[in-house]
Amino acid sequence: MREQTLLPQHAMDVSILFITYNRSDLLEITFQSVRERMNLERLRVEFVVTDDASDDLHASVVRGLPFDKHVLCPVNSGLGANCNRGLAASSGQYILQIQDDCEFIGLNTLLATALDIMQTDLEVGIIQLTNQTPDVPHEVRHLKDGTTYWVFENDGKPNKRACGERPYSDQPHLKRRRFCEDIGPYAEGMPMSDTENDFQQRVAGQNRWRVAYLPQEKSFSHLGAARSFNPAELRAQRLTRLESFPALGVFSRHLRLFAKRIRDAITDRDA
Repeated sequence: MREQTLLPQHAMDVSILFITYNRSDLLEITFQSVRERMNLERLRVEFVVTDDASDDLHASVVRGLPFDKHVLCPVNSGLGANCNRGLAASSGQYILQIQDDCEFIGLNTLLATALDIMQTDLEVGIIQLTNQTPDVPHEVRHLKDGTTYWVFENDGKPNKRACGERPYSDQPHLKRRRFCEDIGPYAEGMPMSDTENDFQQRVAGQNRWRVAYLPQEKSFSHLGAARSFNPAELRAQRLTRLESFPALGVFSRHLRLFAKRIRDAITDRDA
């Protein structure tokens, strides 16, 4: 059964929302890659950017890019508030949310395929377009044309868990407007990693919507890892460097696996 939704004449099919802060050089690359490489034919599309009070130089570049909507905040207020402003300004039935440092390098049919999944499978509320959570339990489903996609399980546990242990990630993803309304806005006034973990927890604790993933060749190139403000990403970089040393790397992996078992046991006991 395909989704049937009546939209106002002024509404868009898809809002492509770019989240940015002080990385206008990377934003420009990301924006152009989506406009030039992604097949948007027969879709009513709007391009929206939300900028969390970048400095004057970066803000000037952002204002000069040909977005349909510029959401420019005069005061820096964090990732959660920046995302919420952008979502509020978006009029699409679906929202393709992209960080400013994620250059699109994938198949030009990616968005069309993701939309087909969401219009066919009414349980899917969001599709991750990068493989951030490969170990989360999931089932495999197929479109009529044979396209394979994964649908992740929501663990339903009230406790927070580490990034990567639940299916939601703020990396590029396509979501329904109704999904956003049901899950609620991003938490504001907290560090970036806490904002993401809070959203993950709310997604995992409900049973209306499922998170899906479309297995594919790499679709986005992460341009700004070295300039990331995300503590989780910085921690991952430190672990990678640590594991480049044979003895320390083996010890580190065993220690983290042991810590994960202890944490999961505590989580299961308190659930």
